[in-house]
Amino acid sequence: MNPENSTNPAWLREIDLALCAHPQILLTGNVRDLYRLPDPGFAGRVRFMGLVEALWSVAQPRGYGALLAYSTGVGVELISATPEGRTAAEGVLREADVEQRRPLHLAQVRDLITAVTDLDRRRAAGPPVALVLSDAARLFTGELLSPEERLFLATADRLAYRALPVGTGYNTIFWVLDREHDLPAWFATGNHTLRITGIPEPDLSARLATAGDMAAKLPEMPADEAERDAIARRFAEASHGMRLRSMQDVVRLAAAAGIPGGRIDDAVRAFRVGVPDNPWQSAGLRDRLRTAEKELGNRVLGQPDAVRRVLDILARSATGLAGAHTGNTSKPRGVLFFAGPTGVGKTELAKALAELLFGDENAYLRFDMSEFSAEHSEARLIGAPPGFIGHDAGGELTNGIRQQPFRVVLFDEIEKAHQRLLDKFLQILDDGRLTDGRGGTVYFTEALIVFTTNLGIVVPGEDNKPVENVTDEMELPEIEERVRQYIEVFFRHLIGRPELYNRVEQSIVVFDFLRPEAALEIADRTIGRVAEAVRRNFGATLEFSDSAREELLQQATYNLRNGGRGIVATIESILLNPLARELFARPPVPGQTLRVAAIEPQGQNYVLVMA
Repeated sequence: MNPENSTNPAWLREIDLALCAHPQILLTGNVRDLYRLPDPGFAGRVRFMGLVEALWSVAQPRGYGALLAYSTGVGVELISATPEGRTAAEGVLREADVEQRRPLHLAQVRDLITAVTDLDRRRAAGPPVALVLSDAARLFTGELLSPEERLFLATADRLAYRALPVGTGYNTIFWVLDREHDLPAWFATGNHTLRITGIPEPDLSARLATAGDMAAKLPEMPADEAERDAIARRFAEASHGMRLRSMQDVVRLAAAAGIPGGRIDDAVRAFRVGVPDNPWQSAGLRDRLRTAEKELGNRVLGQPDAVRRVLDILARSATGLAGAHTGNTSKPRGVLFFAGPTGVGKTELAKALAELLFGDENAYLRFDMSEFSAEHSEARLIGAPPGFIGHDAGGELTNGIRQQPFRVVLFDEIEKAHQRLLDKFLQILDDGRLTDGRGGTVYFTEALIVFTTNLGIVVPGEDNKPVENVTDEMELPEIEERVRQYIEVFFRHLIGRPELYNRVEQSIVVFDFLRPEAALEIADRTIGRVAEAVRRNFGATLEFSDSAREELLQQATYNLRNGGRGIVATIESILLNPLARELFARPPVPGQTLRVAAIEPQGQNYVLVMA
């Protein structure tokens, strides 16, 4: 290895060594970024380079004389050369009969790589020459290769085997690919003369160094060095999952928008989601959170402990402390895992949170995971891959977040999702982003993610028949302990996904059974909504005798196994259906009072006895 290149990143040092032993090198991964590398012209200085320049920074010290680059639509260009190497590169262009900066047909590109590889056969001595195919995957038009494309790859495969060393290296062909499988496996992995090098996304140390270089360009940076260093670290942590090129763009955005360095998190968020304002930090949200316990308690009845636990998690998100313990601020703003019996308010609380947080109940995106139990259902969430029907439409989840990044996203009955989707949830929880079917990145950093489940209420018994794990006779602490234990067993052992449990363990909120007091209030409110509908639609007043109301409440709250939904369904059956028949047969006049004296069963139906 060249001593002057010892400070290069590992992937570039790997390429430095590969030049000595491999005539063709495949580069994949983070190939479109900028790279912070030592400046060859100034000892002790660093600068940002594109991939082609980075390759020349290691090829030239290895004795290479010239670096050519070809890209679709632009043609071939001589990027850098020594005087002797320039002569060799011009000879390659003459041999291939191509001109610089002119688009080429695939056959001409094939002649070009042949001329580069065979250069050593046409001369007695001279420096090696390298050719970079900057967008190699775009040389091919689709999944199935045409005869001309197969001939191109067969020629490249043959050239790799017949290449001869030149000095300490080869006349090298670099293939630049976004993904290794952009080329057929028989070519990419079947030829042992090829070297495959993956370029990783920048890690925290690379982002820290980059943030330190760029921090001085941020507006209104403090003079104190310690404060500047702290801002640089926040910049590096907030840019988790971003590339160095994007970090440069964040600095430009901050300068254009006048976002001071002390608010670098806002600049990163504006770059990711396109919205400079931050509803999570607004004074209005803080005011709403202060009174939210009472408001949410009035909307979701009988769940004071769950509401209090949810508000604690939201306060952490609103104060920017979510993710503070890991240093990763690219995670979603908050994660909630609602567990408990059916019909106790889990979905209703998620809707209420959307209105509380963003002032709009429509800032709520719900997915019933029972509809995503098949493997192919992934395409509905993130979009179909290229070549499949619906590819251009995108996914319901990714489109929704792209259009409105400040949202509550509810995944209802998570345990019913296909296991392949669990990997997508992990990516959202860890990195706060997803790549859709079209290759675009969607960020969840401003979203509140809510999962719901009925796990732990009814569990398989010894004979695999369902048995009640918890009942309404138990107190909430025992219910919570039993439900949490089963959720852990489910994720760790039954489906073998402990990593997902680890991500949600601290966000589990266990809901209590619907108790009689709350059930009566739900029933009373439902009856009130029926009366309000009569007043609104007919201008009439609906009243009940004490015995009729008592009978209605008793019937509605007799069986609480189905929670609030069961109460509403019972009132619809006992009151709403016969009332609709009565109003249809004898429409009231405005100002009339309709008094229900009694409710009596009639076969499978009910009838209202009007006073």
